[in-house]
Amino acid sequence: MIDISFIIPAYDEEKKILKDIFLVEQFLSSNNFICEIIVIDDGSSDNTFQIAEKSKKQIKSQLVLLSNKVNRGKGYSIKRGVKHSKGKYIIYFDAGATIPISEATKGIELIKSRKCDIAFGSRKLPESNIIKKQKLDRKLASFLFLRFCKMFFKIDKSFTDTQCGFKVFDGNIARELFENITLNGFLFEIELIILAKKNNYIIKEFPITWKCDRDSRINFVKTPSIIVSEINQLRNRQF
Repeated sequence: MIDISFIIPAYDEEKKILKDIFLVEQFLSSNNFICEIIVIDDGSSDNTFQIAEKSKKQIKSQLVLLSNKVNRGKGYSIKRGVKHSKGKYIIYFDAGATIPISEATKGIELIKSRKCDIAFGSRKLPESNIIKKQKLDRKLASFLFLRFCKMFFKIDKSFTDTQCGFKVFDGNIARELFENITLNGFLFEIELIILAKKNNYIIKEFPITWKCDRDSRINFVKTPSIIVSEINQLRNRQF
């Protein structure tokens, strides 16, 4: 029985992926969990996949490597990782070590104590510890995006941070929900919230320690057009 499946979507992360894998391995060995690490290389143009592959000989945990032939998006990659997972709990996080892996225990405890089925890390809760803040443009974009989603898609007003890249799931529930995720890009998490609500699953947020990664893969030229396209897809979907 695998306790936790850690899923890491990675696009051109050759400078970060090895550290991410080792940090997960360190967390696992400290807590005596039986786990698997699933890395999805999302059509990288660098050596992300090759570097991750070399780490197999250096860790004790099972490492599953998946590769998209072309860049498909974070939603597509995580859905693929969830489909391959076997863990009782599933945790996915963004590459770059912006959040300590130990924060996973907060989400697992919420689910284990039946307070929720899905736990979202949040940078916006009063108890969260922000080591390095976002630049003003990204902070504003994040604020406007959340306001828009709450208004347009009727996302619960209690959510403070839908897009934080650190989320914990009951494994079976994650596998059920992601089977029905249709979006490949950034809005897949909004689709996930809508699907969870439809199925009466409870989502709770928990505070995290976080530092902004200035080397984000968000492209401000391409991203808006992708978001508009996904908004239209969500609007047209019959839930």
